[in-house]
Amino acid sequence: MRLCAAGFLVLAMIAPAAAADTIADQAESAYSLYAGGLSQEGFLTATYGLTLLKNISGNWVRLNGPDNKTGVETYGADTDKFCKSNARLTVAAPDSLTLTMTTNLPNGNFTLTYTLIAGSTFGEHTDAGPYLNALGLGLDKTGDNVDQQRALLLSLANGLVQIYRPSEDILVMTRDRGYPVVMARCPTT
Repeated sequence: MRLCAAGFLVLAMIAPAAAADTIADQAESAYSLYAGGLSQEGFLTATYGLTLLKNISGNWVRLNGPDNKTGVETYGADTDKFCKSNARLTVAAPDSLTLTMTTNLPNGNFTLTYTLIAGSTFGEHTDAGPYLNALGLGLDKTGDNVDQQRALLLSLANGLVQIYRPSEDILVMTRDRGYPVVMARCPTT
């Protein structure tokens, strides 16, 4: 009886190790997520956009992650609410090299354009006029504080971003100066 119990104990101890993904499995998942499952050559020769941007057009919203102050972690639980609001972005991919996001704001809209450079790196561009007007900081506003706010917003709106798509309905954008932007596709109605 003791031998049988010891055998079950040994099996219980090694079972999680046997069930864990191998290094090769984990590496395959990493290459799938960060390189679209492409070879190095395919990744660097602008092939990444073909898979990343495929069937991406539609309405998307930015998700909220963990909040340390309240302990609330929504992780998309409020997606339907935001999809029905001005928080919704219209996303389009006119070709395999370009991604656009257009706002749906009540006081004016602007478009963010992402152009594939190589791999998962995109150049982000926003026309300053419509962007600042939509945020209430157009050139008609004056003062040192307004100038500083404009400068900060423009520095955050243009630059290089890494774009990943871990699933059909999730889009992730990372930049060197900020928290990752995680977006979810709105349900089609």
